[in-house]
Amino acid sequence: RLGGLSHFDFCVCCGYLRRARSVVAKAFKEGGKKGVEIEGAADTSGLTCFCTRMQSSDGNIKLLEAAMEGMNAVPDPEDPEERKGCSGHIAKLIISENEKEGKIAMVAYVPEDIKDKLNAIEWMKAVCETELGGGVGGAPDDSSTDVWATCTAVEDKENFFFLKMKDNTLSAAIAYLREKGLFQDDESDDEGDNAAADFEW
Repeated sequence: RLGGLSHFDFCVCCGYLRRARSVVAKAFKEGGKKGVEIEGAADTSGLTCFCTRMQSSDGNIKLLEAAMEGMNAVPDPEDPEERKGCSGHIAKLIISENEKEGKIAMVAYVPEDIKDKLNAIEWMKAVCETELGGGVGGAPDDSSTDVWATCTAVEDKENFFFLKMKDNTLSAAIAYLREKGLFQDDESDDEGDNAAADFEW
C-alpha cells in the first residue's frame, strides 16, 4: 500500500491528476493563442478592452481562470516563434458556458494602469445585473478584487434561462464598456477603418 492507498487506488489518483493537468493545460493554451490575437488587434486599432467566449473551459471557473492566465502570459524572449499570451496590458472579460449543467462562468481582468477607468467587480456586476433580454444572474464571487473578478451564473428556470443568459453575457459586457467610453467599434470610430470593429468579439 502507498500512503494508505491500494496500488489500484493510487493508479486511479495518478490517472485523474494527469487528466486534470491536461485539461488545465488545454485551457491555458487556448488563452495563450487568443491573447496573441488580441495583442495583434490592439496593435492595429489601439483597443484597451476586450470581451470574448472561450471554448475549452466548459463553464468551469478554475479552467477559465487558467485561460485568462494564458492570455496574460509573458512570452519567452528566447523563443519568439512560440509567442503566447502577450495581452496582459488589455482589460478582458471572458465567458465559458456549460449547457448541460446550465451554467456560465465569467472572469474579468483589469490591468493596474487602467483601473482608474474600469473596475473588474463593477464590470462583472453590470453583466450579472443586466436587464438585457431577460438578464444573466449571478454575482461576483467574494474573492473578487478591483482587478480580477469571477462569477458563475446558474440557470434556475424561473428567473434566468440558459439560452437567454448565453445570449446576454457578451452583449452586456460590451454594453458596459460602451457606457464607460472604452469600447471601439464602427459607432465610436471617427477616422473610418477600425481594425477592432472587424475582430471577432
